[in-house]
Amino acid sequence: MSETPKRLSLIWPSLATIAVLGFGFVSMGLWLPALMMFDAPGSTENQALVAFALYSSAGPVVAILAVIIGWVRVIMKQRGSGLKWMLVIPLLWIAGLVGWLVFATAVCGDTFDCSA
Repeated sequence: MSETPKRLSLIWPSLATIAVLGFGFVSMGLWLPALMMFDAPGSTENQALVAFALYSSAGPVVAILAVIIGWVRVIMKQRGSGLKWMLVIPLLWIAGLVGWLVFATAVCGDTFDCSA
């Protein structure tokens, strides 16, 4: 009888794992645009472009890191905390990506690298 609540309490972290790994799979699609950013001559010397390409293609790594940290917290008997970490880490990555795009659009206008 005591095993049933423990199994039920592992359902939410398991569902969050599936959702976060799905997010990691979908964010793999950002690798191709990150590679396509370097087709213009001299774009490899643009530090902002290189940093954005690396950050935007880090989605799968962020997802795997979130799942590992979340399950470590679950194993440490902190199921609620593990679930929060599984969901918060990818959301912070998305917020950073959107914030970077908003800042670049607001400051640089039409050009991504803020060149004249």
